Amino acid sequence: MKTFWRGFLRVFAYIQIGTTPFQALFAGWGLVIVVSTDHTIMSLTQLEFFAHYIPFVMLYIDWVYTWFWNDLLDLVLALPIVLIQSFEAVFTTWLGFWILKKLN
Repeated sequence: MKTFWRGFLRVFAYIQIGTTPFQALFAGWGLVIVVSTDHTIMSLTQLEFFAHYIPFVMLYIDWVYTWFWNDLLDLVLALPIVLIQSFEAVFTTWLGFWILKKLN
């Protein structure tokens, strides 16, 4: 059983590290939108970004609203995408490397 959890944590850590370029891409895309439109860093929320720039994701977001607590989703999706994706990229990369360091 112990080897299962070690393997699971190793895969989880690699996924955390591997998703960093996508998170950085979304943060950069949001920054380009902020620079080239009337949006500010604080006004370009995740929900607005998905609704205007990746509209097919709204189908999944609407579906998630039927399953989870709506107020919590409102809070999470109202956060600015540039700041949240930047923080998330740094944190998940750190977490992945930290897990790998602890496993070795």
